[in-house]
Amino acid sequence: MKLRTIASLLICIATFLAAGETATTPDGVATWTPTASGPNVKGDFAASRWGMYDIEAQVEAAVAGKIKGTIGGKELIGTADGVTTTVKLGRVYLDKAGKLPVSVETEPADAAKPLAVKALVLNPASEGKPILQADDLSITLHARDAIVHGNGLRYEINPVKNTLGYWGNAKDWVSWDFELKKPGKFIVFAMQGSGGGSEIEIAVSEQKLNWTTKNTGGFHTFTFLEVGTLALDTPGALSLTLKPIKKNGGAVMDLRQVILVPVLK
Repeated sequence: MKLRTIASLLICIATFLAAGETATTPDGVATWTPTASGPNVKGDFAASRWGMYDIEAQVEAAVAGKIKGTIGGKELIGTADGVTTTVKLGRVYLDKAGKLPVSVETEPADAAKPLAVKALVLNPASEGKPILQADDLSITLHARDAIVHGNGLRYEINPVKNTLGYWGNAKDWVSWDFELKKPGKFIVFAMQGSGGGSEIEIAVSEQKLNWTTKNTGGFHTFTFLEVGTLALDTPGALSLTLKPIKKNGGAVMDLRQVILVPVLK
């Protein structure tokens, strides 16, 4: 009986080690580390949320070759240039949170110089298209186009929702990268649903707007809320961040979009 108990324990330990380790920063950058580095590694990645990620492999040494594999059934592929120890493996959408199988194989350009994978790094990425200023000079920042920085917050694709939701952690935040063609002053509107009372900060460069969410009667009931005015003076690439300062109740809010409407002279 004792031998069976010991054997079962060893199997459990082996299974745990085979899974590797997943570490996730407060901003949602996840690093999966196999039990041991090698040319072929397998295990399980513990996803804190579903969503889009840019994935890269970290290798022990700068060796040329190819790296391919899967995570959660999605294909990974990249080419090591022999100069850096970071290899881009593409943008992948993970369909669910929880334990996802990982498998990575390498094919070095020189068999005498093997590629040894020591980690996979998953950086949160936008699920939408590049954001451009419209012909009417407005800028619409959809929930699907946001970059999520956090562990719980995610984009809910269901048409009924079409929102950034699961915002139970006040440390989670979002950003949008967009292209400004014509500078000017813009009135900022947020389309949100909530019980109200959460304090929010929107920022572009050094400019900041502080506002409080409105009680809409529920998280599934959305309304536009005017939150302030921004002066965007320089054309080119910009980033707008939206961060909770204080959460009221069980969640910050559901956020469907942010719209910047030009102030007509």
